[in-house]
Amino acid sequence: MAVQTDEKAPQCGAFLFVLLFCLLILPVSLKASGCQPCNADLQPVARVIDGDTLLMRSGDKLRLIGINTPELGHWGKPGEPGAQAAKALLQRLVRESGGRLALCPGVEKQDRYGRQLVHLSDNNRQSIAAQLLRQGVGWAIAVPPNLVNNGCYFAAESRARREQLGIWKNPPALASGLRGDETGFHHLRGRIVRVGESRSAVWVNLEGGLALRITWKDWDAFRIDDPQALVGRDVEARGWLYKRKGEQRLRIRHPSSLRLLD
Repeated sequence: MAVQTDEKAPQCGAFLFVLLFCLLILPVSLKASGCQPCNADLQPVARVIDGDTLLMRSGDKLRLIGINTPELGHWGKPGEPGAQAAKALLQRLVRESGGRLALCPGVEKQDRYGRQLVHLSDNNRQSIAAQLLRQGVGWAIAVPPNLVNNGCYFAAESRARREQLGIWKNPPALASGLRGDETGFHHLRGRIVRVGESRSAVWVNLEGGLALRITWKDWDAFRIDDPQALVGRDVEARGWLYKRKGEQRLRIRHPSSLRLLD
């Protein structure tokens, strides 16, 4: 019996060591499974412009990567539903971070308006975009090549959607209900009635006339062998509407922006 006891003592010690080791690394593992934090120095924010745009005291205007929030009213036009709620939440997150945020630039560093494209973290190194998406004040959006944290952002959106928070209290609008003169960001659902191909892109046409454009460069990421197999499928699409040659179009940049429905 004494021999058995002596043999078990080191095993018990080893077990306790492993348990302690697991407890010590568990928070790190959980953190690693979420958004990649921005570990840059904290910088002072001058003001929040809207739900996804800020002005820094340095004078730089920042546009958050991975999220699009409803637009505030401008030039006499009314704001979109949820725009004020998105701005108020971003203001609160900045305030709770002591008015300072860490910013990490994207691979593509500027948008066409000259705003810096960035990932932001608060003073606890928690992603600002993910916190906004988790509360349902905006849509996750993937625009290559700025795809860092894309999975994390869409996961945060999915939780808000399941709980019907914010913009997710209502389903996406029907593409067939478009008037034909809308612009700006839209999240729509509809049925694919035709798929065509040109030298530059794959064209996915929905009921009502909306054409989804996927360039061949972006198409590689979709991993769909037969585009014609999409005909008859119901989908959700998100992106910015524009009009070209009398046709309303929406460019799809990433597979996460085109969701096939069962």
